[in-house]
Amino acid sequence: MDKKVINEEEIFSINPDYSVEVVHYGDVKVLIVDDFYANPYDVRQLALDIPASTNKRIRGNNPAHRVNAFYELSSMSWIYDQLARQYFPEVMHVYPPNYMQQSFMNATFMVNVMQTDNLPPVCPHMDNTSGMNLASTIYLNTANECNGGTSFYSFGGKTYYEDPSVTHTLDVHGNIPVNEYITDSVGDWTLLGIAHMKFNRMVLYNQAVLHSAYVKPNMFTGDLYRLNQQFFI
Repeated sequence: MDKKVINEEEIFSINPDYSVEVVHYGDVKVLIVDDFYANPYDVRQLALDIPASTNKRIRGNNPAHRVNAFYELSSMSWIYDQLARQYFPEVMHVYPPNYMQQSFMNATFMVNVMQTDNLPPVCPHMDNTSGMNLASTIYLNTANECNGGTSFYSFGGKTYYEDPSVTHTLDVHGNIPVNEYITDSVGDWTLLGIAHMKFNRMVLYNQAVLHSAYVKPNMFTGDLYRLNQQFFI
């Protein structure tokens, strides 16, 4: 019998030579961190080895399938605490000093696994309306597989929904239904910018801003999947 055992601190160790760029897409602040993991191919292989679930209990309303595995990820908390306190002080000042440690003790190895055949009609979304929570995406596609990225939007001039419970359409008056997977500017949606996909790139942003996976129908088909690790902090 050949049974693998994971060493989480090794697999998910952070590259000490990462680089940081702060990008503003209109009023949306996005942190882009390149060369994030020290062992990105090992993280990618882990995402490939674990079958992704189609169960809505696992993936929610996300059009992607999802890997969601319980591993010990608290060894990653230091880098997120450091970056968030430096670049998102308007969020982190409300949290106690051990907030990030607690968040990553509860975190899971969550990877969205997406293809772009038959994309459903979807508009940009907010992960959380509080304005006090962050989201992180880590791209696990290798260089020859990368396409698109994470896109950020305004709707009627605002980067958030005033009433997230309302079903949103292509215009602020609710007259034109969404019948496509929205990527580029259309109707009252304005594409503000794209954090482009790059292998081992981490993107950090506020959960309350309107965003989406920027994909087109022919980007991820056949045996090619969009692989992005996700944290909700």
